[in-house]
Amino acid sequence: MSDTTQAAREHMEAECLRVNPFDGDFGSPDDRVLSDKMVTSRGGKPCFLCRCIVQPGERTRVHVAIYDGDMQTYRWCALCCHAMAMSVIDEGMAWERRKAIGRQNHD
Repeated sequence: MSDTTQAAREHMEAECLRVNPFDGDFGSPDDRVLSDKMVTSRGGKPCFLCRCIVQPGERTRVHVAIYDGDMQTYRWCALCCHAMAMSVIDEGMAWERRKAIGRQNHD
């Protein structure tokens, strides 16, 4: 991977991690995030947003937290991570398109 490609990927991942995917969900006072990072996936798990199966080697966001007293793990595929990163400049349009895919895949 070239230095330029690596820098672009790192920038996109940093932008993705800046987005709070649960913005607007007020939760409870005891909620806390244990881990929120980009990882290289082993694959096989569904994306929380679009419900597509994450492929091995794919860069994904993994968010582990205690919500409502239960430990929860959320994963987002690379395309949904890109949509998260883009939401800052496209007013959430890419994010909404990925959510629509998730609704279709859930039915």
